[in-house]
Amino acid sequence: MEDKERKEMNESLAQPPKRANYYFERGRLYLEKELYDNALAELTQAISLDSENAEYYCKRGIVFGEIEDYDNAIADFTMAMNLDNDCYDAFNNRGIAYCYQGYVDDAINDISMAITINPVEATFFINRAKVYYRQDKYTEVLADLSTAIKLDPKNAEAYALRAEIYADLEYDHKAIKDFETATSLNPNDAISFAYFTMLNNIAH
Repeated sequence: MEDKERKEMNESLAQPPKRANYYFERGRLYLEKELYDNALAELTQAISLDSENAEYYCKRGIVFGEIEDYDNAIADFTMAMNLDNDCYDAFNNRGIAYCYQGYVDDAINDISMAITINPVEATFFINRAKVYYRQDKYTEVLADLSTAIKLDPKNAEAYALRAEIYADLEYDHKAIKDFETATSLNPNDAISFAYFTMLNNIAH
């Protein structure tokens, strides 16, 4: 390596934000590979170099969630929200963490805030529908899943979940239609295919 290249590299590494992003990207890749211990180490290093980046806390919170350390996940998502009150991913993910801890009302409030900030993300409506389902609020569940489908007409999960609710409510024809759509969008969804086959046999 020539002296000029070495100098440029050293200068680059000496800048905390750039170095922080290097560790963040490594942590993100480890997360994708489900190497959670490695991901935590890299993201923690990124945060130590740049403690004002909401995205870093949000990503580390997701890792904590994956290993079911929901207290630390919530702490990181809260920090992300404090740094950026429009960080809708932090609101959504903290809502999911609250749900896993049994704080259903807090979960609804957080995911609703994520939807307020970003009302075109179908996943947020699906997540809130799952929480409403825990409260047996079928009207709200169906409304959120229908909105998710309008936003993302090729979302197999939304069709499958709505079909399950229709089946619970004994709206068999609607359930069959949604299960059929879900399996056409995701042929590997064995559960939806089984429901579709069973309901279709009953209907006939």
